[in-house]
Amino acid sequence: MTKEERMNLLIDEKYPLSAKYDPKLIFDNKMGCHNLWLVESLARMMKLKPGMKVLDMGCGKAMTSIFLAKEFGVTVFANDLWISPDENWERICEAGVEDLVFPIKAEAHDLPYAKNFFDAIISVNSYQFFGTADTYFADHLSHLLRAGGEFGLAVWGPEHEFDRMVPNDMQPSWWPDFYYFHCLDWWQLNLERAKLFEAINGDDMDGDGVRITRRWARIMDKTDVMHNNGVMRWNRIVAKRNSSQPDDHRKW
Repeated sequence: MTKEERMNLLIDEKYPLSAKYDPKLIFDNKMGCHNLWLVESLARMMKLKPGMKVLDMGCGKAMTSIFLAKEFGVTVFANDLWISPDENWERICEAGVEDLVFPIKAEAHDLPYAKNFFDAIISVNSYQFFGTADTYFADHLSHLLRAGGEFGLAVWGPEHEFDRMVPNDMQPSWWPDFYYFHCLDWWQLNLERAKLFEAINGDDMDGDGVRITRRWARIMDKTDVMHNNGVMRWNRIVAKRNSSQPDDHRKW
C-alpha cells in the first residue's frame, strides 16, 4: 500500500470530526489504533459540554485530549504514565489548546486529583492495561467523578469471552498478556459489580467495531487472523455515576 493510500484510509466519512485532522498527524501519533475514531464514537454517547472538567486516562500522545478540547470545549487533564508530559505539552501547544489541556504524569493507582473533581472520565484503548481488577474503579477512580458524571470506555476485545485459550488460528498473533482484552459483556459486568452507576450502556461502536478493526489492519498492513476474522472488535461503554451513593464506597 502506498503512503497516499494509507493516508486516505485514515479519513472516514462515518467520523466527520476526526476527518478534519491531518492524516499524517494522526498516523505519526498513533498508539495501536485510530484513537480519534474511537473517541468520536464514544463522545456520541456522552453529554460533553464546554467548561466541563474531563480526565483522559491513559491519553497516550494526547491526541484524544486535544480532540475533546477542540470539538467540545471541555477542559482536559491528559493523564498518562508512559508518554512524557513535556512531549504532550508540545503537541498541545501546537494544536492551540494550551488553555484547555493539561498534561499529567501519574500512575493509575495513585492519581493526584481531588474528590468529585471531574464531570467526566474517559479512557480510550488504555483501561485494559490497569483497570481489569474487579475493585479498580471503586478503589481508585470513582471518588474522582462527581455524582451524575459519566465514565466512558473504548476498548478492543473479542465478541465473546474465550472458554479457555484463544482459538488456534489466533495463537500466532496472541501474546500471553493479551488476556486483558475482554468482551463487551465482561466490561459491563465489571462496572456493574462496583454498584456505583445508575445506568451502563454499551455496544460495538454502533455496529462499526469490526469494520474499523479491519480498516486499521489495512492501514497498518496487518494480515493476521486476529485483526481480520471478525472475532475482535472495538466496543464503547458509558456509565452514569449514581447520584445517591456516598463519595467513599467503603461507607456503604
